[in-house]
Amino acid sequence: MCLLAGCKGSEPTEYETGLENLKKQEYTQAIENFQNAISEGGHGVQSWRGIGIAWTEQGIFDKAQEAFTTALGLTERSEKALKTDLYFYLADALYHQGEYQKCVETCEELLKLQKKKDAYFLRGSAYLHMDEYKKAHSDFSRVVSGSDDYEDYLDVYKVYKSCDLNADGSAYLESALEIKAKSAEDSYNEGRVYYYLEEYEKAEKMLKKAWKEEYAPALVYLGKVYLDAGEPQKASDIYQKCLQQKGLEAEGYNGLAYCSVKQEDYTGALSYVEKGLKEKDKEVQQALLFNEIVIYEKQKDFATAKTKMQEYLKQYPADEEAVRENYFLQTR
Repeated sequence: MCLLAGCKGSEPTEYETGLENLKKQEYTQAIENFQNAISEGGHGVQSWRGIGIAWTEQGIFDKAQEAFTTALGLTERSEKALKTDLYFYLADALYHQGEYQKCVETCEELLKLQKKKDAYFLRGSAYLHMDEYKKAHSDFSRVVSGSDDYEDYLDVYKVYKSCDLNADGSAYLESALEIKAKSAEDSYNEGRVYYYLEEYEKAEKMLKKAWKEEYAPALVYLGKVYLDAGEPQKASDIYQKCLQQKGLEAEGYNGLAYCSVKQEDYTGALSYVEKGLKEKDKEVQQALLFNEIVIYEKQKDFATAKTKMQEYLKQYPADEEAVRENYFLQTR
């Protein structure tokens, strides 16, 4: 028995520490841990996988691609589940780099191992960007066939929207409305569907129903509904309620920043962004940082906007909207 002094072997390995840092979203440190694990000769495939995931989470997809490719090269033929996992991550990295043909080819390798819904979705998305509309529709049909998951329909719609094919994507939203809502979360999701269809009265009704049944995330979309419907004061009241809900504080501040921008109160908007960033909510941080840049632009403080944009692109180099916005800023 060991007392006080640590027992030999009780310290976590570099690989285990890497996993813990990955979980804590400490990506730079996680990559270093996994690299050390590889140097020590242990957990090679899993460490390369961890490195790939860390780069993916930072939006640095070329390095993620290298890591996943390396990991695949080290897998044994019998490791079907692991190869399936790595092919999916690799296909995703290729997709985010605009390597759509390679993404399709990787998805096909994945589908030989397992008929995964996510693989059909990713291949369909790549086909759509390649203007292969029939092939995209075929894959998306597999994704939503018999599905009671609203997210499947919303995800497909968002791909069509990103390709400026809103009308085609809306057909999937209409199909989602055939799902019978059975819970507060379902009411929330139905409200989101109506929101994207721009049927704001129906969206408001379903989101209020979800909120009444204490499904707090409904507040975020209820605020969006009021903003898009041209009612910033109602939206502001809703986002103030978000501040009182644990886990929604950053969303609330981000929404209040939007409301302030609508009312041309840019000083107030920046104050809300600052408060939102202090919440350290990694899910909302990117939106807050991008909105901060937009606010400085609206104030015609292009020097600060440019500086903030360079900092932003270091963190989120794959954000296509930010890249386009950066081109605009360079002309100011």
